[in-house]
Amino acid sequence: MIFIYENYVTKINLNLKSVKYIISMGIFLSYCFKAIGIVEKGFPKPEDPNRNMYKSKHEFIGIIRIFDDYLSGLKGLEEYSHIIVLYVFSEVERSVLEVEHHLTGRQIGIFATRYPPRPNPIGLTVVELINLDPPKLIVKGLDAWTGTPILDLKPYDYYDIIKRPRVSRDFEIEWKRNFETKRDIYEKLTKIIGPC
Repeated sequence: MIFIYENYVTKINLNLKSVKYIISMGIFLSYCFKAIGIVEKGFPKPEDPNRNMYKSKHEFIGIIRIFDDYLSGLKGLEEYSHIIVLYVFSEVERSVLEVEHHLTGRQIGIFATRYPPRPNPIGLTVVELINLDPPKLIVKGLDAWTGTPILDLKPYDYYDIIKRPRVSRDFEIEWKRNFETKRDIYEKLTKIIGPC
């Protein structure tokens, strides 16, 4: 790993002692990522009248376009039914460390939410891979907007399945409320998502 600090380039082997030293010296780590693609057809924004066509993101079929330089990285991805998509919240203009939960009103840390205004505005979603026709991926369940930069794709596999994860009280309230108010949708969704 290479760090640039006070016009010096130093190669450091990252072990616990090195990390403690870096922190004590006030050296901050930063990385620059390149987008590997872009959302060509994304989930409609809240103000878009087409958003009312979908009861949830799980009904939406979107398109991700991978840039030519990264097309060979798609080889074998078609063998998976679902993929993890990492993307940039490119339209977020600020970051915060605490937010008010939209249902409970409780102040919670940004890292205890999936809200966009994060110090590193990275989004993550799991989508169903409907079709892979390079450079396009047709996916179901995409919650990113049109024009969103894609950082990475990963296969969703058995290692990503956690049965009965512990969740916060706020999330439990949100899940139950959504289930009660959108019962027709959530009865279908609980066949593929939710507590196992």
